[in-house]
Amino acid sequence: MADIPGPYVQLTLTTSALNTAVSIERSTVGATGPWTMIQPVVPLLDGRAFYIDTTAPIANSGFTTFWYRFVTNVTELTQVISVIAANPAQAVWLTDPVRPWADLSMDTCSVSDGHVPGCSTPDPEFVWGGFTGTLDQVPDVGLHPILNAEHPADVFARRKFAEGSFVFFTRSLDAIDRVYELFTAGGPLMLRVAAEYGFDDQFIQPGTLAMSYMFKDQRRPERRWVVPFVVVDRPLGPIQGTDCNNWCAIEEAFPTMQSMADYPGTWADAMDGDVLCPDTPPELDGFGMGGFGSGPFGDGG
Repeated sequence: MADIPGPYVQLTLTTSALNTAVSIERSTVGATGPWTMIQPVVPLLDGRAFYIDTTAPIANSGFTTFWYRFVTNVTELTQVISVIAANPAQAVWLTDPVRPWADLSMDTCSVSDGHVPGCSTPDPEFVWGGFTGTLDQVPDVGLHPILNAEHPADVFARRKFAEGSFVFFTRSLDAIDRVYELFTAGGPLMLRVAAEYGFDDQFIQPGTLAMSYMFKDQRRPERRWVVPFVVVDRPLGPIQGTDCNNWCAIEEAFPTMQSMADYPGTWADAMDGDVLCPDTPPELDGFGMGGFGSGPFGDGG
């Protein structure tokens, strides 16, 4: 089963309780592949798995169809599902691969409108302003002088792709807080713009985030943001869980879904450590609400 609550796909798989793990592959061509491995091992609890694909190729306009293939480790069951994703509003998405709850969707109002109040008031809160300056492909070379030679030694490697910057606008105080929540973890983000930009979905490492006021009356909430970035490889993400409270410990303590259901408390109690680690300090005992960690990469739940 697949659900698309944002620019990512939530996948749920139910299979035989004999299986303890499943691999997940994705294809953008068809139900027979070719396949790209996106997660080699997803643990199963009582035959059930839940996975969020934050790199799904969801189009920025129109519809996109892609496929997932699941292969279980014991019964070797292969299951293929198709997903049709729609984003007719042509929104620009700036997403965090490990914290999808912090993602931002930005509208593409006309630049000539000045954005404020170029869009309907008070929506949208986030307005895409486009790329600024140039998109630079930096060389990776070293030129070394050679004694009594007319030309230097040229040591080179593959050119880097790429460095640039973009601008966006916010129109409320709450939007400023949401920008902080997205950027505060400090790691790479995924930038998705419409195909017309000629800039494929890319992981970027943002540089210094620059905010400026847009009016002399600085009590007004509108802000302009400039984000320099460098395109980077797909991140692996931080390690999740703790020595005391992690999914391996939960699976060992509760081998079936029914045994977990019969135990006092809720899933939130399990995630924040109250079930397995009741005597551990709160900052160390759990995953945090949402399953993304209580530490700097989590939501602090």
